[in-house]
This record gives sequence, structure tokens and C-alpha cells, in this order.
Amino acid sequence: MNSSADDDIRAVVDALKRRTAARGERVRALDSVLHLVANDEAEIAIDHLVHTANAFRLPLRQDEHDRLMAAAARLDHADGVTDIDPYLLRPDSEDI
Repeated sequence: MNSSADDDIRAVVDALKRRTAARGERVRALDSVLHLVANDEAEIAIDHLVHTANAFRLPLRQDEHDRLMAAAARLDHADGVTDIDPYLLRPDSEDI
């Protein structure tokens, strides 16, 4: 278990959940990501989060992407984050 990586993954998921809720949407797959983290499956959680972001077209702020990349690097799983669709990445200053 890498609690720092887990915390980073949770923070990114929480931000995505807040934004989707503000738009009146609920992406249940994000709950699955949190469940994987809680069950000490952080590497799988990262893969699932990347797939969910791509599938549901969930934009990520640059700081969120950086945080996810840092978590993945701590888990020696940084390659998984590179699969995020680059069109989903937004500057921190952009309101998404």
C-alpha cells in the first residue's frame, strides 16, 4: 500500500466527481476507482480511472494529471497514465 499514491488518486477522483455532479451527471465508474484504491489495487485503479476519463470524456486539469502521474510513478505504473486522451487535458486556469 502506498497511502500517498492512494491519496492522490482519491483527490483526482473527488475532483472529477464534483465536476460531474455540478453538471447533474453521475459517473458510477468513478466509485469503482475508489473501491479499487480501498482494496489496495491502486495500479488497477489508475488504469480504470484513465479508461473512465477517456470513455466518459472527463477533462482533467493539468494539476490533476500531474498528481495522477506522480501517484503512478510512485507505484512504478506511469505508463498507464500516458493513455489519457491528450484532448482531455486542460490548463489549470480553464474552467471545466
